[in-house]
Amino acid sequence: MSKVRIPNIEHLLRPRGATQKVSREAIAYHEAGHVLVCYHYFRDVLHAKLTEPNVGEEPSHVHFEPNHALASLMQRPGNPGRLWPEALEQTLSTVRILLGGPAAQALYQGVAFNQVDGGYDYQLAVRSLLSLEHLRLQYDELADVDLSHRNASTLDGLAADANRVIQSMDNQLYLDRIALRLLVKGSLCGEEINDLLAGMKRHDRLRDIHRKLVLRQRPVRDEH
Repeated sequence: MSKVRIPNIEHLLRPRGATQKVSREAIAYHEAGHVLVCYHYFRDVLHAKLTEPNVGEEPSHVHFEPNHALASLMQRPGNPGRLWPEALEQTLSTVRILLGGPAAQALYQGVAFNQVDGGYDYQLAVRSLLSLEHLRLQYDELADVDLSHRNASTLDGLAADANRVIQSMDNQLYLDRIALRLLVKGSLCGEEINDLLAGMKRHDRLRDIHRKLVLRQRPVRDEH
């Protein structure tokens, strides 16, 4: 454990005190925030569900496409260095998605980011970075790769990314669409979400990574 260094989240957590009561509307915007950031970064949303707060049933949640490159790394591939860039970028996107929920809830409630009780999302975000680093340490071949997930400012930067997506005026309509439809229907499948978000600007951060990998694999032609 002494080899693993991850960003600190204490400054993002809401000050301790009485349990925060959250309305169903605020939870709907929280889940819509996860959906919006997920869609923005080209991760497929499988489904979103809104349940009544403080009721003993499955909690509200959003399920999205897993990190395929990370799953492949866990299978001990022959060339882990080739998988690392995508595994890292998808992990960073996962953290952005997790932080999108508290960001959207804060926007709806008109409070600062650290006033939202999103502790579980924050813990999952740090756990994602920690799991990636534990996996990297298992490979000698990954000693000299991009280690940006370990930077002290990483979590703040990813939170800022999520906030920009949520706060964008161009995205307000889409955030409202998802939240209001969740309030009416209680759950949304991936196809419904894609229809509701059609036309929203997206950012494919993996495109450049894949392009660079293709260029590396092309044989160098000798010119005479």
